[in-house]
Amino acid sequence: MTYYSKTIYLLCFTMFLSCTKNNQESIVSFKDGGGLTDIEGNSYPTVIIENNNGWSQEWMQVNLKTSTYNDGNPITQAMSDVTWSNNETGAWCNYENDPQYDDIYGKLYNWYALIGDTMEVARFYWVNSSDPDVDSVRILINSYSPGDGTILSTVYEDSLTCKICPDGWRVPYEEDWIDLIMVLGYANVAGGKMKDTSSIWNEPNFGATNESGFTGLPGGLRRDDGSFLYKSEMGRWWCFEDEYEDYVHTRPLMYDTETTLNHYVFDKAGGLSVRLIKIN
Repeated sequence: MTYYSKTIYLLCFTMFLSCTKNNQESIVSFKDGGGLTDIEGNSYPTVIIENNNGWSQEWMQVNLKTSTYNDGNPITQAMSDVTWSNNETGAWCNYENDPQYDDIYGKLYNWYALIGDTMEVARFYWVNSSDPDVDSVRILINSYSPGDGTILSTVYEDSLTCKICPDGWRVPYEEDWIDLIMVLGYANVAGGKMKDTSSIWNEPNFGATNESGFTGLPGGLRRDDGSFLYKSEMGRWWCFEDEYEDYVHTRPLMYDTETTLNHYVFDKAGGLSVRLIKIN
């Protein structure tokens, strides 16, 4: 999904929330979910975040740590910087290749470990738009015509699978994160409500309450050159959108702010944490 289509999505969702609030105060609640178990038998607690207007999401409360695809094949463990940086297939590692971090932070996965179910993609041609690149074709994922575009082709299937997900679960899209952030009170405060309150976050872990039960963990990341950064300072998760040739959208939480940062792109060869969301 392009930046322009996300802007439309945010505007429409904000208008929806505003109209809903005029009619009925939105009350958000949190409760334990049913959990999930991966193919290796690892069990993960989940949280259901919902409101009284019928909106609901169920998220993992910890990061994924499987080393096996959902078809039973192993995911490659890439430890050295050279092996990691030259790997163009699915790979995982622990932070600094230290297994002691596995139970706390889960594993770091490159993008190639995730891809493989289909998702619907619709093509729209933008007209009467303020976008300077009005002649380009925009790709919208699981979206709709915003009213100022003409559908060029019918909805078709693009081959992007979740090779790593247990049945009934998927990697969240960018709009799943946006929905969650909006329901938690918008970006200025949502990050604090999503962060774990324990000392594994560096101080000041600003604004952390974990009110949502999301329990965001600062598992750090691995860059495409193999270097490790930001443990205890940042949690960063993949979004399931293949928008650029070498980069993909991600979502971070930081120790020094309660604001949720806007989507950041990250090199597909890098390593990030994974949270899954239940398929409704």
